[in-house]
Amino acid sequence: MKIIKYKYKGNSKYEIYTDDDKYIIYEDIIIKNNLLAKETINDNEFKKLLKDNEFYDCYYNAIKYIETKMRSTKEVKEYLLKKEYESKDINQVIKRLEEEGYINEERYAKAYIYDKINLSMDGPLKIKKYLQENNISEEIIEKELKTFTEDLIQEKLDKMISKEIRLNKNKSSKMLYEKVSISLINKGYKREDITTVFNNYEVNDEEIYKKEYEKLYNKLKDKYQGKELEYKIKQKMYQKGFVCQ
Repeated sequence: MKIIKYKYKGNSKYEIYTDDDKYIIYEDIIIKNNLLAKETINDNEFKKLLKDNEFYDCYYNAIKYIETKMRSTKEVKEYLLKKEYESKDINQVIKRLEEEGYINEERYAKAYIYDKINLSMDGPLKIKKYLQENNISEEIIEKELKTFTEDLIQEKLDKMISKEIRLNKNKSSKMLYEKVSISLINKGYKREDITTVFNNYEVNDEEIYKKEYEKLYNKLKDKYQGKELEYKIKQKMYQKGFVCQ
């Protein structure tokens, strides 16, 4: 096969023109095989060259994927599998990326936890679950999660609970506690921590009860009377989490 010319395409790639076709080849392959010094290449050698080129295509696609944000080994592997690279090439690429420091599970966990602490209200359990799903070792997770201290948990819970209390002034303490608990458990906090912080606040059920009772009375008084009216009001109050007086 005769090599006619080379044309640089950018991103470490060249277009090689031969006497029968043209090919996109990575610069690494050209240097490794000293192609610039050759005018011809035999078919078997060129087939091996193209096979090696697939590895570099896989490698540089992985680099591009990692450059947008830090990735776990699992994320990189799944990305490359979707690109339909061969498993052998993927495994070799992963190994090389780890050796070069592009993939580092400990650094990944540290960065992820730092971002979640500073840019979200997610709790340690939700963070831990995500890292586990990305196959980060328990040893790394436990070590890095130590930055999510008990004081920090209390601080975040206090901020979220106080906000919920301000926004739900018409709810009984029971109903409010359940609403807050479900929300914060889903965010990754332990129920016992939620309960401890919630109990630091006093929710005046008696005052809320009176306001809600009057509101329901005015709403239902034209439709119901006597015992039936009282029953309907109590039924609605019970649904709102109040213990009827």
